[in-house]
Amino acid sequence: MYQNLCLISLSDISREGLSSILRNEGFTIVGSFKSVSELQVESGLDPVVVVIDDYASAPLTEMIEQSLALLPSAIIVILTERFDLKAMIDCFNSGAKGYIIKSTRAEPMIAALRLAAVGERVLPPDLVDVFDRQSKVSLPMMELASGPVDVGLSQREDDVLCCLMAGYPNKVIARKLEVCEATVKVHVKAILRKLSVSNRTQAAIWASSHGYSFEGRVV
Repeated sequence: MYQNLCLISLSDISREGLSSILRNEGFTIVGSFKSVSELQVESGLDPVVVVIDDYASAPLTEMIEQSLALLPSAIIVILTERFDLKAMIDCFNSGAKGYIIKSTRAEPMIAALRLAAVGERVLPPDLVDVFDRQSKVSLPMMELASGPVDVGLSQREDDVLCCLMAGYPNKVIARKLEVCEATVKVHVKAILRKLSVSNRTQAAIWASSHGYSFEGRVV
């Protein structure tokens, strides 16, 4: 997976704090900038994940478009203080691949960034609440399905689901659980079926919104 990240935020404190957290989680910070106009990476490092903190002077959509103009293959992820449905849709329409709500806990953010780094579209768990409140919501993106916590997952399927939250590919999951990759594929297929979701990203979002942790248990 791509581990190279650029951080864009008007706040020095925000950039320094994120850099420290992300380095400890194995990411490589290849750039830290106050504005998109400063964005640049060394040749050979592209593509990178560009994390844009909404603590900025320019509109998010404008920053996304400018970033992609400078780095067309960049994976753009928005980091924001609060969930805003319209803002999220606008960001995705402008080319963003992830929309992450800041939290007092680092784990959800790290998991979302890992998913984005492997090319998955990342949506916030807050979107589930929108579906709970409205019977039908028209969004120009994937549909999410939610269900009760007790959906009949086995303990090993719980373990695999938590690995999906962390953004691990099948090969890494197999190594961590000491099983073959083919077995992991079977578990993933069963998880998607039981959760009534279409892909790994949706499964990870479901797990995050239903209290799953990376240790493979419900907390």
